[in-house]
Amino acid sequence: MNQPKTNASASGNQGRKASWLVARGLAGFAVLWLIFYGMYRTFPYLTSGAEVLYLSKLRQEMSGNIFPANSHARRVLIFGDSKVMAGFIPSVFDSLATADGLNISSYNSGYPARSEFVPQLKKMAENKSNLPDILLLTRPWRPTQKGFDPFNPLPSDHEIADRIFPFRYLVRDTFTFLVAAREHGGVLNYYRESRMDEARMLHDHGYYFITERSHYPNYILPDDFHLSSDQPEMVVPRVADPASDELTDLNAIIQENHIQCYYVPEYLRVGESAAAPEVDQAFAGLLRRYTSCKLLGPDYYLYPNRMFSDPVHVNREGAKIYTESVYRLLAKQILER
Repeated sequence: MNQPKTNASASGNQGRKASWLVARGLAGFAVLWLIFYGMYRTFPYLTSGAEVLYLSKLRQEMSGNIFPANSHARRVLIFGDSKVMAGFIPSVFDSLATADGLNISSYNSGYPARSEFVPQLKKMAENKSNLPDILLLTRPWRPTQKGFDPFNPLPSDHEIADRIFPFRYLVRDTFTFLVAAREHGGVLNYYRESRMDEARMLHDHGYYFITERSHYPNYILPDDFHLSSDQPEMVVPRVADPASDELTDLNAIIQENHIQCYYVPEYLRVGESAAAPEVDQAFAGLLRRYTSCKLLGPDYYLYPNRMFSDPVHVNREGAKIYTESVYRLLAKQILER
């Protein structure tokens, strides 16, 4: 008659033990999370240089001021990837505008290793002081994910992981940092260099001259440099999805805030691709049908090797020429309005 009570008691003990083990595991996980998060916040420059610059730009754009307060200057913002970050110099752009009698304040929102811009623009729309009057774009918006993937049900799983575990690359980045520090005068000196790089990027309104990837004297690519992936006979046009949710979001932001939106060229090396036509008729037609953004110039410029510091990014002289080319396209549009 007592056997059922014994079984019930044993079952209850097992349940309590299992609950205790789960609670202990969760507590251990929480402690580890706090330790790694504390390291991540205490030593922000242990991460990769690209990540330092990206996160710094996001903080500045979302909660800081990227344009002068109480200024009547037209605010110009350019989005793009690291090509834009290393290629567009706001101080040069603004000086050219001043010489033409235009009151302009520009900001470089090129992100290292990233080309998306609509999610960032949506967040910036919450801080009206950082919204531009003129928006310059280089890359099309991202297409909408088609259908449902049972193996990847969350379309923004990387973003979710970044929010829950912002330190998830801390161990890898710390190891990389320690290895690289040997070529930069030691750990403390390299850490200070990373902090100075961030300060210089913020001082230059988002522009950053990428020296880390250059292995050539004076940051000039040799005239005979080429890659096996170069396709000098092929034109690389812009391709965009007119049914994308991001295009809907982009249109809503520029319409609600009365933003002038223009697509401007990127740049490639001579020999990397064939010369782009003066006007990409297909992309220009897509813009006319689906958005108020307008197309200025070709899809990309071709620059000689001497204007590059590495196979992808222009050096300082190349950046000046690219900045002036973009300015001339926009100035012509402004002065003719």
